Amino acid sequence: MRISITNPNVISIAMREFQKGSIIVFPTDTSYGLGTVGLRWNDRNIKRIYDIKSRHLDNPLSLLITKTMVSEYTEISAGTQKLLSKVWPGGLTAVLNCDSRASQTLSSFLNMKDPQKIAFRVPKHKILLKIIEKVNIPIIGTSANRSGSKPKYDLPSVFHELPSDEIDLWIDAGRLPENPPSTVVDLTDPLNPILLRKGNIDIKTILGSIL
Repeated sequence: MRISITNPNVISIAMREFQKGSIIVFPTDTSYGLGTVGLRWNDRNIKRIYDIKSRHLDNPLSLLITKTMVSEYTEISAGTQKLLSKVWPGGLTAVLNCDSRASQTLSSFLNMKDPQKIAFRVPKHKILLKIIEKVNIPIIGTSANRSGSKPKYDLPSVFHELPSDEIDLWIDAGRLPENPPSTVVDLTDPLNPILLRKGNIDIKTILGSIL
């Protein structure tokens, strides 16, 4: 099914599909994303995400959340919390330590090497944030492209590259601005942040906020 982001029912339709564990292509503040809910009961479709992207299982997936979900799923220091409050919503993906409850409910497919360390981001996209808020579950937010290829900024490009019969819902927002991907930083040790990917947030800004 394909639906325009201008459809007045897009949030409710997307919410229902996510809550069923459907696989969805949706717009983000960076590029088109591919995702499904990231809980253990949805392991089968999370595995399908890897297959759709031709992505190795040892390459972790990130989750998109709202600000209010941070304390529900992570254990973070005061300094890290202060940083995240400044940059979220926005282009920072932070690898964080999950709390014990979260590690039991989130899928182990998110990080096969270390399921207690998960990458989170609060996207700066109003409709997407409303959808996540309604779903009330973290959703996978990987880019809608084959592993190793460039991000996609329009649905025809996604449709051309990914197997369309594997995707349950397409949310069409037209051509997106070609923003760079998010900056990815491992913040599991707040005194030793590790840059994993350069993106649209300056690493010096991040380091200066937490050191």
